[in-house]
Amino acid sequence: MRLIAKKPIYAGNASQFVQFTSSYEEAVYVKKGDKTADGKSLLGLIALSIQPGQEIEISSEGNVDSLQKKLLASDLFDAVK
Repeated sequence: MRLIAKKPIYAGNASQFVQFTSSYEEAVYVKKGDKTADGKSLLGLIALSIQPGQEIEISSEGNVDSLQKKLLASDLFDAVK
């Protein structure tokens, strides 16, 4: 799934993101440009330095539909149109 950041993903927002992804058994990966981080890693997300307007791609071996709904409802991201 591809999303556009509405807010910078730093400390508080990254922590919220990790809370969402940690509820999934499967691994979750976040890709920004040519960098990929573990979606369950607070430091990994902070290292990506996601800024408003930037596009990320989230992947997992499992179904990410419910994760996408949570992230869109959190007001951290918009869907890519």
